[in-house]
Amino acid sequence: MRDFTYLAPSRLIVGKEAEKQVGKWVKEYGGTKVMVHHDSAYLKESGFIDKIIGYLKDAGLGVVELGGVVPNPRLSKIYEGIELARKEGVDFMLAVGGGSVIDSTKGIAMGIPYDGDVWDFYDADSNGVWKAVPQKSTPIGVILTIPASGSETSNSSVVNKEEENLKRFCDNDINRAKFVIENPEVTMSLPKTQTAYGIVDIMSHSFERYFTKDKGNELTDRLCEAIFKTCLSCARVLMDNPQDYDARASIMVAGSFSHNGLTGMGRQDDWGMHFIEHEISGEYDLTHGAGLAAVIPAWMRYVYKEDMSIFLKFATRVMGCNDDPEHPEVVINDGIDRLESFFQSMGLKTHLCENETMPDEIPEDVMWKMAKRVRVNNDVGTIGWYKKLSHEDIVNIIKMAQ
Repeated sequence: MRDFTYLAPSRLIVGKEAEKQVGKWVKEYGGTKVMVHHDSAYLKESGFIDKIIGYLKDAGLGVVELGGVVPNPRLSKIYEGIELARKEGVDFMLAVGGGSVIDSTKGIAMGIPYDGDVWDFYDADSNGVWKAVPQKSTPIGVILTIPASGSETSNSSVVNKEEENLKRFCDNDINRAKFVIENPEVTMSLPKTQTAYGIVDIMSHSFERYFTKDKGNELTDRLCEAIFKTCLSCARVLMDNPQDYDARASIMVAGSFSHNGLTGMGRQDDWGMHFIEHEISGEYDLTHGAGLAAVIPAWMRYVYKEDMSIFLKFATRVMGCNDDPEHPEVVINDGIDRLESFFQSMGLKTHLCENETMPDEIPEDVMWKMAKRVRVNNDVGTIGWYKKLSHEDIVNIIKMAQ
């Protein structure tokens, strides 16, 4: 086990009608004028956003509203939010929605007190050195409506610079929300496909931590496996009965714990799958969960020979494969096949080009463009730690995934 420091300061408030307490929690953390940030879609049309605004006003708080967030959140919306927040004297940010809304909210929160361009926090040179590191941010609260990204409890914000098709992240503990409100009933109206995308995303955050060459991590091995098995079992329930409260609650909490650092304690995170998918969804505006459903099995098949022990654990402990010491690769590939079949059972495509926003075939020059602009995250200018991936490796994985 590696040395580590664990921080998870976000207060988690889970329960039926928990959103009615939002005014209390904003005031607990010093807010007086709140920007309610959302996507202007179903939550607005259903009246849910207006209810939240009403709860805030009933608590004596000032409110500014900004909708319009889209999947793969845009830098231009963050700029708009910063300008509006400064003009209105906003001192607290409230994200009402899923990962895209939360990430956009984090960008606005960092940008309000910053004299430069907020993109500085997301931009890095070819060696992965950040242009600027945020020193302060406006406090954030979250009312989660789509369990998926884990952004509600993570230190990460991911945004798109749309004119360049660049999808980039800012990982900093300054991004962590003060509180997160989760009412599982709010998620019961989600389409099955969106529920499925969320489950893939939740699993992926612990995949990035689970698949490591580090040894002596039995506790976090089991924590990761608990996330995976919870997602597998609850997905089967929700595909048949989207109204199941306990399954909804379990998925929401799994999402929050999968990406708050808990499953990465004492381990070297990888992030190869995510960084490859970020380039694909940035280039083609593909839903993140849809991209991951294709990239994850391709990445697994490409890298597993680096150290098969952790893949054998996954195949036998999580996917229910029978161990066969004489034929470990057969067991591992059976486990990957079962995971891919699980994604398909939720109605997801496990090849990129089966998705509507994708071309019939990704041109090879575009593959190389994406591979060369991937954000490096290790000391030799490549991505990933379980297997350090070169540009050629990334292109090969995209070819397998398409």
